[in-house]
Amino acid sequence: DQRNYYRPPGYFPGDAGNRPVQWKIVQSGVFEICGVTALRLPSGAYGCSLNQYGDVQLMVRDLQVDDLIDFADSLPAKILEEIENFWNLGDLFSKHGYLHRRGYLLYGPQGSGKSSVVHQVVHRIIRAGHVAVFCEHPGFLTRAMEVFRKIEPDRPIVCLFEDIDAIIEIHGDSELLQWLDGSHQINKVINIATTNYPERLDRRIVSRPRRFDRIIKIESPTASIREAYFRRKLPDLVSNGQLAHWVSTTDGLSFAALAELVISVSCLGNSLEETVVLLRGLDDHLPNSKEFDRPGAMGFGTAPRPSRRRDEDIPF
Repeated sequence: DQRNYYRPPGYFPGDAGNRPVQWKIVQSGVFEICGVTALRLPSGAYGCSLNQYGDVQLMVRDLQVDDLIDFADSLPAKILEEIENFWNLGDLFSKHGYLHRRGYLLYGPQGSGKSSVVHQVVHRIIRAGHVAVFCEHPGFLTRAMEVFRKIEPDRPIVCLFEDIDAIIEIHGDSELLQWLDGSHQINKVINIATTNYPERLDRRIVSRPRRFDRIIKIESPTASIREAYFRRKLPDLVSNGQLAHWVSTTDGLSFAALAELVISVSCLGNSLEETVVLLRGLDDHLPNSKEFDRPGAMGFGTAPRPSRRRDEDIPF
């Protein structure tokens, strides 16, 4: 009933907070004060948790990301197109007796563009008026989605599992597998997971259809994508004839490395060639404390240092 909801001008005024504005019906003859309510969750990206009473909380996530670029005919572009088309297939899934859900597992080296694909999906679903939920605890996500579906039964949802191997390491895979299997009968959902380490995932995750239906390797950007990237970020490269040189010099570099290259050369004034050498060296050199060139040992169980005299200056 629309009369049970308070919707002030401007939808969510900044001064409303949690001040009491209406009565919540707890049960027949029992009322409690209630703050501002909404018939529909504002479209956006959310994290999910439970408060001290075990009630679901969805918390807005402010996605501060670099400029997102759509690359025509690229693998990420095809994934995005497939996901957008998926929302129109609900009747076909229902006709054959299946839940309208889909799963994508994106894997590849760090910086290859997995997070870029995720954020493009999130931005598109927000523009379409829907909701994306980032999962940190599979049990909390399941509870939140059960409540969400009672309030909004037909609204598209994207659930995101960034670094799914880390989520499993912390929380185990029992609740996660139940969610991926659709045991809770949550419909109209796309699950998207990312990992840098697919070998850490059990075969129950990667080899079972309907958990992740598409397992996609995200590799370093091709020459055509690097060209499109530099055209967007550094349009002067076209006029000064340097675009082809930048594209050939950066073969094999990740998206993250391309971003650092533009910053290093265009913002910090460093050399293109020197920066590329440094970026390639990051994969070959892993910092290690054994590199420290210092005498003696440190830590518990080592010989104590000689005490400093009272009249000796303390160097800062």
